[in-house]
Amino acid sequence: MATGTAQESQNCVTLKGSVELIVDFFNYSLNSILYQRGVFPEESFIPTQHYGLTMYMSKMPEIQKYISEILPQLKEWLTQGKIKKLVLALCDVNSKEPLEMWEFRIIPEETETGDLKQQGTKQLKDIQNEIRSVLRQITACVTFLPLLDCVCSFDLQIHTTKDVDANGWGDVQKLEIKNAQEVQLRSFSTSIQNVNTFVSYKNTANV
Repeated sequence: MATGTAQESQNCVTLKGSVELIVDFFNYSLNSILYQRGVFPEESFIPTQHYGLTMYMSKMPEIQKYISEILPQLKEWLTQGKIKKLVLALCDVNSKEPLEMWEFRIIPEETETGDLKQQGTKQLKDIQNEIRSVLRQITACVTFLPLLDCVCSFDLQIHTTKDVDANGWGDVQKLEIKNAQEVQLRSFSTSIQNVNTFVSYKNTANV
């Protein structure tokens, strides 16, 4: 019995593994949203298999460079438990008005002493199944989200705790959508950190 428990513990993710999973999820989610919502032309994406799903990743050098520069910082702050949420806003390129916002809210699980957990209790395959469900739902959102009938740009914001060392990162202006309708999507947990996904969009019915 003791041996089985030890083996089960070995198959559970550590804090480092949790961070890697979340950053990987962010990377695929951001690319998928940019593809699904038509922010860039279809031909600027390439299909790839991940988590048993066909995901679309940008092959534009400037987008790849931008995301690759952000991911290491995400890893650092997630490891420190400093990230509250990551926000991807799709904005009208002319008016700069945000039309759609995707929020990934991070809730760390703490020990009794208030520190971030270093060892989880959840099996990797179970976490991957939950992530797969969230990615599927993100793709399915195009069925109810309003058509973005203008040229859009995107703005990516990282909201951290107040005590974080910004290290050259500037303050961000909070983005808001007028007459917003918010939908909560599925969440996933690594048993060390929880990720809750939301999408909000302009509700033209109430304008």
